Amino acid sequence: MVAWQRSIPAVFVGAFACAPASDLDAHARGSASAPGMQAGAPGSPPAPDSALPGVPSAPVAVTGGGGEGPLAVAPPLLPPAVGDTNAPVGPVDAGGEAPPSLPSDAGPAEPGPSGEPPVLVEPAPPAFASPLPDDLVDAPVAGEIVFSDEAEWEVDGVFEPTFEIHTPTASYWVVKPLGTIVSIEDGESDAEQWIAFSSGFRPARGVPSFPTPPATRVTTVRDADSQTPTHVRLTAVSDDALWQWVWDFYVTHVTFTINRAPVAYAFAYQGVPGGVLGAEDRLVSSSGVSQGARSSFNGDFAGPVEWAYLSDTTLGRSLFAMQHEDDALAERYVVRDNDTSLLSFGNGQLQALPMRFSLGLIPTTEHEDVEARAEFVAGAIR
Repeated sequence: MVAWQRSIPAVFVGAFACAPASDLDAHARGSASAPGMQAGAPGSPPAPDSALPGVPSAPVAVTGGGGEGPLAVAPPLLPPAVGDTNAPVGPVDAGGEAPPSLPSDAGPAEPGPSGEPPVLVEPAPPAFASPLPDDLVDAPVAGEIVFSDEAEWEVDGVFEPTFEIHTPTASYWVVKPLGTIVSIEDGESDAEQWIAFSSGFRPARGVPSFPTPPATRVTTVRDADSQTPTHVRLTAVSDDALWQWVWDFYVTHVTFTINRAPVAYAFAYQGVPGGVLGAEDRLVSSSGVSQGARSSFNGDFAGPVEWAYLSDTTLGRSLFAMQHEDDALAERYVVRDNDTSLLSFGNGQLQALPMRFSLGLIPTTEHEDVEARAEFVAGAIR
């Protein structure tokens, strides 16, 4: 099981602070007080993080949401053709057979001149999404981003290299050999945790929380060329080259762009609203329909941009998540192990590539205010 554990000593960065994280204090190193913490200022940005040396070929063992043991990595699926939004790629059957290596409308290949078996040429993968802007116009939040390339996070007893990124609205920790956000704290002076580490009986928490994660380690680097005072970009590629995604951190939110995936996937938030999943927490759709966050939900969020949010009504804070393209797939919300929220876009059935998702925190539970923030993000990220 991947045990995501961390701590943050009390530090002050710019105009926002990170409070201690009580019992997590022994499991992370190199937070904002570390020498490597840098502002995202232009001019002479720090050199991008280098590739991780000595990456082992063995997969990272990740358990399923109920702690039922390692997830089997399904055979690769063929990515859909460009413009074929949500077109089925062909399921993996119970015997583990992969779909055909040619699209359904491809004709048979001709045999070679010497009677050898025909050579099947796979179609070109879909084009990667265009890079997002380096800065957002008229952002409703003031402030800048401060980050470190030199933090560490304990994963299965090993301190792994980690990016630590502080924005005015939230702080994020991304483990480099996972390419995954393992911790989010809101931007308030009494900052609360919105993921919390995963250990023992708990499901593996984090974002994007793929149903089937990469079978290899991941190399995550910072793109120094796109760095500004209000933007940090991280690019992650699995060592088998079957997965590729991008994190774009802004002052209001973070956007996740998945460009390559060998299997059907989902973008999911798996964590704890405001530190503990309790009766005070609510799941609210973009239409304003609210339910208790300890009850399940299954249905397609309304478009054209699909979004919802989790609110801690005691703290008065919310976490919103969105899929930037509409589809007919159902979203799923469940409570795992009685203490963890799992909000999944596409419920593991997404196949269209590329695809973008965003997530952010806002210090309110008022629907009109969360809606305004979500509309800004939807308009800024196209």
